[in-house]
This record gives sequence, C-alpha cells and structure tokens, in this order.
Amino acid sequence: MTDKHFEQIGWIGFILIVSAYLLITIKFLDTVSAAYHSMNLAGALCMAVNARHEEARPLFWLNVVWSLIAVIGLMQID
Repeated sequence: MTDKHFEQIGWIGFILIVSAYLLITIKFLDTVSAAYHSMNLAGALCMAVNARHEEARPLFWLNVVWSLIAVIGLMQID
C-alpha cells in the first residue's frame, strides 16, 4: 500500500467518527445503538491503521482504546 492509501484510510476513519458524533447530536442515532458503536469502532480502527503507518504513537493508542470502548458498547446492547 502507498502513503496515499494510508491517508485515505485515515480520512475514512475521521469521517466515520465525526459522522457518528453528528448523528447522535442531531438525535438521528442513539448512543446505545449498534450503528453508533460500529461507526466508532470502524472509524477508530481506520485511524489506528493510519497512525501506525505514520508512527504517531499517541494517536495510535488513543484509537486502540477508542476501539475497545466501542466493542464494550456493542457488547452491552441487548
């Protein structure tokens, strides 16, 4: 993969995370919905891939933790 691909993956992650936040803010999604947590999980994983490639350790670990929180959220859905 090229640097451009990693950057595109990062932008996809950015869009997913910001969109998830927007959708709960405008009350289109609920914070306990699978869609919300799935968007956060996918977004954080994309951001982690980009951060790892860029050797941005704090951003990488932030997104690993963000992913784990999203997994916990998904596991709590009835």
